[in-house]
Amino acid sequence: MDTRIQQTIDQVRAFIDEREDAWPLPVEAARVVHAIALAVRAQRCLEIGTSYGYSGLWIGAATAQHGGELVTLEKEARKAKIARDFFDRAVLGPVLDSRCGRAEALIGELAGGFDFVFNDADKVGARGYIEALIPKLADHAVVVTDNATSHVDELGDYLEWMRTGGIFFSTLLNVGNGLELSIRL
Repeated sequence: MDTRIQQTIDQVRAFIDEREDAWPLPVEAARVVHAIALAVRAQRCLEIGTSYGYSGLWIGAATAQHGGELVTLEKEARKAKIARDFFDRAVLGPVLDSRCGRAEALIGELAGGFDFVFNDADKVGARGYIEALIPKLADHAVVVTDNATSHVDELGDYLEWMRTGGIFFSTLLNVGNGLELSIRL
């Protein structure tokens, strides 16, 4: 990984560890998300729920290695600005499209072709986000959803739908707060 990106990841981690309004991926989960994006050679990525940019840096680093792009969505303008500053510091600006607003509205504006999605916004909206994205997903697109074990009450219906709906093959990766790994069939 590029040293500027790794240094920025470390800076963001220190920044968010001091905040009460940040719920970042545990480091081991961030590394798994990065590895998955590398393994599938993700070209067109989407992150739903940017927050301060920690997971976006990990995904962006993977995407940059194969000349792809990452679109990030964050509803809070203050967090989106801070994340953009971190992305610029990591010199990921050329591969990043950071958007601010409600995910439901922003997803409708996006062009299709996503081959990797990291779903980490509000858990109640998780299914709606992915349903809206289905026509915009590439064949065999990978969807990774955070908090599959820590937020079972909020994600229960979504997880059941992903696992039994016939659109995805989906399984739990028991790392961090639980990552649901789903492949579009």
